[in-house]
Amino acid sequence: MTAAARVAPVPRPSVSVIIATSSRPSALADTLRSLADVRIPNGWSVELLLVENVSQSGAEQLLHTIPDGHFSAVRYFFEPLRGKARALNLVRAQATGDILLFTDDDVRFPANWVERMCEPILAGKADAVAGGVKLAPHLLRPWMNHTHRAWLASTADYLSPEAPSEMCGANMAVDRRVFDRVGGLDIELGPGITGGGEESLLSWQLREAGFRLLGALDLQVEHHFDPSRLRYQSWTGAARGKGRARAYLMHHWNHEALKHPWLTGVYHRTKLALRKRLSPGKRPDDEGIAAWELSYIETISACDQYRKERLRPRNYVRHGLRKLVPQLQPTAT
Repeated sequence: MTAAARVAPVPRPSVSVIIATSSRPSALADTLRSLADVRIPNGWSVELLLVENVSQSGAEQLLHTIPDGHFSAVRYFFEPLRGKARALNLVRAQATGDILLFTDDDVRFPANWVERMCEPILAGKADAVAGGVKLAPHLLRPWMNHTHRAWLASTADYLSPEAPSEMCGANMAVDRRVFDRVGGLDIELGPGITGGGEESLLSWQLREAGFRLLGALDLQVEHHFDPSRLRYQSWTGAARGKGRARAYLMHHWNHEALKHPWLTGVYHRTKLALRKRLSPGKRPDDEGIAAWELSYIETISACDQYRKERLRPRNYVRHGLRKLVPQLQPTAT
């Protein structure tokens, strides 16, 4: 057989599993135990990258619980500046995989998680994959409706299986070529800053760039969030964060104008106060919140934040892929 007739070798699948954590060693330990049971297909190179954000609380030591040889490499990073997006950008820049597989520090995985999430990208069917997230059964409550479940990242409650509008960071796979165009997650969004919005923006940007986003919502990780997130004060904090993210995206990326933000805020504050007078009161540590209250608080927060954002120069051209002023580079330790 001549050299020209030889069949080219099939590239070895190369994957980087990326987790960001912050002061949750117990949750992370359970997540890593579950991850150790995930099957790694023969011939694949799969590394695990863990980044700890803000403070160091033993996450590096927990990596020693991963069985030797399960991953091709296990690496630890520390980002002292607050913000999950900043921490993920640090690790993303150090990852060697052709596919970046993102998850959170409080989930449980199906055994075929790695291969199922990566298969559409390897097969050339997609450039990014939106996986599914379901809530752990012991954290479900009778008072929850689809709004509550969606805010806790239950993808069945806010994403279309056929055409998902965005990805959830607890279960998403992205071809590294996407980041060559987009650059990274916006560090002015996400947990530690607004509480969210960074994954939505990344999803919109990659589609704007012509990349293909495919849903795999049937492949679900199970979300074991801290029960404190069910408390009334946690819901109100989440609503204010969503409002800030919404205002940021309106002004900087969508170039939308919010008409009369001060009057709109006053109107919703009045409605909220009146409706709360007619409803049973909630103490900060009580579980649950009415969906209408979440909506009012988010809108009020969006109005307040928009009044600040509109005074700033826009960070993007309309629907832009990269910030007009480059983001500060993350620091590594």
